[in-house]
Amino acid sequence: MEESIGKRSLRVVENSKKKRKWYSLIDKIWNYQNLEQAFYDVKKNRGSHGVDKVTIKDYEKELEHNLRVLQESLRTKTYRAKPVRRVYIPKADGSKRPLGIPTVEDRILQAAAKRILEPIFEQKFLDCSYGFRPNRSAHMAIDKIRKDLMEGYTYVIDADIKTYFDSIPHDKLIELVKEEVVDGSVLALIVQFLKSGILENGVVFENDNGSPQGGVISPLLANIYLHPLDEMMTERGHRITRYADDFVICCKSQKGAERVLRTVVKLLEGRLGLKVHPDKTKIVNNLEEPFVFLGYVFKSGYYHSPSDKAVKKFKARVKEATKRNQTVNLEEFVKHKLNPIIRGWGRYFGIGFSKNLFKQLDSWIRRRLRMIQLRSWRKIRKLHRELRKRNWEGELPHLSMTKWRNSMTQHVHFAIPNERFREIKLVFLLDIYNELHPQRG
Repeated sequence: MEESIGKRSLRVVENSKKKRKWYSLIDKIWNYQNLEQAFYDVKKNRGSHGVDKVTIKDYEKELEHNLRVLQESLRTKTYRAKPVRRVYIPKADGSKRPLGIPTVEDRILQAAAKRILEPIFEQKFLDCSYGFRPNRSAHMAIDKIRKDLMEGYTYVIDADIKTYFDSIPHDKLIELVKEEVVDGSVLALIVQFLKSGILENGVVFENDNGSPQGGVISPLLANIYLHPLDEMMTERGHRITRYADDFVICCKSQKGAERVLRTVVKLLEGRLGLKVHPDKTKIVNNLEEPFVFLGYVFKSGYYHSPSDKAVKKFKARVKEATKRNQTVNLEEFVKHKLNPIIRGWGRYFGIGFSKNLFKQLDSWIRRRLRMIQLRSWRKIRKLHRELRKRNWEGELPHLSMTKWRNSMTQHVHFAIPNERFREIKLVFLLDIYNELHPQRG
């Protein structure tokens, strides 16, 4: 009995120590080495200036001095976060997504805080959460969903939280942070990040809700705030997969999915003060109806491939890069401008069932490059010279070097064959697919 009590007391002491070690964190945040590494994290992510118009390059000119001044302002508690600069980026549906860009100095301090706080919260985050976490990725989330579908959980709750990042209540978020961090200076710092205000059209607006998209620490705070959802779903044995504010829950039956959705809405709208989008949240029987998650469309409880929206966005980027009215060195153009676009998109979407699509896109990209080459040659005699060099035996053509339809002619394909694109090291989407799926061939 005494031994049992002794063990229980030891556990209490150990738990108390575990909790107590998060009382003093501010000194770890303002540690010079931490601030310096935070600067290089911010530099690696690049990004624009904030309201003070100081760029990363400007800040780096006197890096040590600037970091020492920042460190001292934290020690003396005179640091004040500046308002974020509001910018808008277009979305595929024609609307605009608001971003808040903090100053470089504020981004550095957010990165410094994130470096200390993230390992603490990683200890409690669950496996169902994949977004903006170390050693986790969108591909892992996609694999998890596909596994759930193949195990018969084909009734899918496809949920959407309306303007999530702009809707997080500050007071409730701080209460969740306090579950792990009780250092008053750190909590005050987070409050400053949240309530720094937004500068738009020369006017500063105060904000009581939201964590601006564009802030370094915002993804971590967003994961902290939705952790109760992960906990509740996991405790009840539900198959949830969450990537930041996007999540799906896979269920065995329509009634089960309806019951789970009611529970989720109650948690999100009641306890967390968020709004579930009524038009974008639905239950889908994936054996009969597809759904889209992280750019992939899932079909028939098995197949996943790039969504129409993802393909359209990719083609728009390629079109922008391969405008026909330019004269370029094709090899340099492919290496520095086009290949990064193709490689990034192909590696993200290459894990799906997309072989035929990738073939079609490869052909379309080569056609656009042939058109650029014709335009760069300008004179028909250069096309004739290339044909002779490749031992063309027929009559030499007379065609316009600027007409889109001519990029598909037999003469142009002979002068600029697919092997030519191999020579200049154009990335082929089909090669990426075969590399990722050697078993499919």
